[in-house]
Amino acid sequence: MAELGANQVAIETICSGVSTGTDKWVISGRFEWGNFKFPLVPGYQRSGVVKAIGSKVTNVKIGQQVFATASINYLDATAGWGAHTSFGICEDFEVFDATGIPPERSAFGVVAQVGFNAASRIVGETGDRVLVIGDGVIGASAALCAKARGFEPLLLGRHDSRLEKISSLGVRTANSNTVSQTELIEFAPIAVIDTVQSPEAFELYYRSLPATWATETFGISRYGIGQIIFSGHTPDGANTWADMAHLQKQELTVHFVSGWVANRIAQTLELMKSDALSLEKIASAYTADDVNIKNLFRNIAEGKNPDIAAYVNWG
Repeated sequence: MAELGANQVAIETICSGVSTGTDKWVISGRFEWGNFKFPLVPGYQRSGVVKAIGSKVTNVKIGQQVFATASINYLDATAGWGAHTSFGICEDFEVFDATGIPPERSAFGVVAQVGFNAASRIVGETGDRVLVIGDGVIGASAALCAKARGFEPLLLGRHDSRLEKISSLGVRTANSNTVSQTELIEFAPIAVIDTVQSPEAFELYYRSLPATWATETFGISRYGIGQIIFSGHTPDGANTWADMAHLQKQELTVHFVSGWVANRIAQTLELMKSDALSLEKIASAYTADDVNIKNLFRNIAEGKNPDIAAYVNWG
C-alpha cells in the first residue's frame, strides 16, 4: 500500500461488483481508455467501510458504509481501477455514502449508474414504451431505471436463463431470437436503449421506432421523436453501430452514454435505497478465495461466464 494522502480514504471492502465486459477488456488489454500495465488489480466498483481518512477529508467518516470506484495505484501493481481487493485507498471524490443500502447491492454502483444514465436520457411521458437491448447487468439496470421513471420497458436478450431472472424483478422480457419484427413494431417504443451496440442489434430494432411508414401502417401518431441511447463501452476500436441513412430517414435522436459521473452515482445510490434497483437479486456471489477468484476471472477472460452479474464477497 502507498501512504495515505491528505485527500484520500482507506476502505476495507465488503463486496466488489464484477463487470464481465469491462473487467474482461481490462485484463485482456482491450480497454483503450487507459494505460493499464501488468501486474494490475481490476475492478471499478466496491462497497466497504471507511477505516482511515486523510487530514483534509470531510465527505466521509471512519466507520461509515460507503461505495467507492477507483483506487490509487499500489506500490508494485497498477490499479486497473483496483476495486477487487480486500483493502484499498481511494481519492475522496471517488467515495460516496452508502448508508442503508445492502453492500451486495451498492457494490454495483457504477454499472447501475450507466443504466440510470441511459434511462435519464429518454424524453417521454409516463407510460411510454422503451425497448432495452441486452440481458447483461447494464441492460437490466437500464430497464429497471426506465421503469422507475414511469416508462414501460421490454428487454430483449438471447439467454432464457438470464431473461427469467430479470423477469423476476418485474421487467417484461423476450428472446431476441424468436421475437418478430411485427411484435416489436406493435410494441411501439419511443426509445431504444442499446447495450449491445452492433450493426446486428441495430437491424433488430430500428424499424420499431416512430417513422412515417409506421404511422401509416399502425396509426402511430408521434413521428420523428424516436430515440436511441447507446449505453456502455465498446472495445477494439469498433466505430459502426448503426446505419446513418436510417437514422436520418426516421429523424432519430442518438445519445452516447459511458463512464461514471459523481452526481449520477449519488442519484443511483439513492434509488438503490428502495427495492427499485436491487441488482443483487439477479447476481451470483463468489467467495474471495484463490480458487474461486481464478475460476471466475478465467471464465470472464474466455467469455464463458454465465452470470448476468457477479460480486465477490470479501467478508
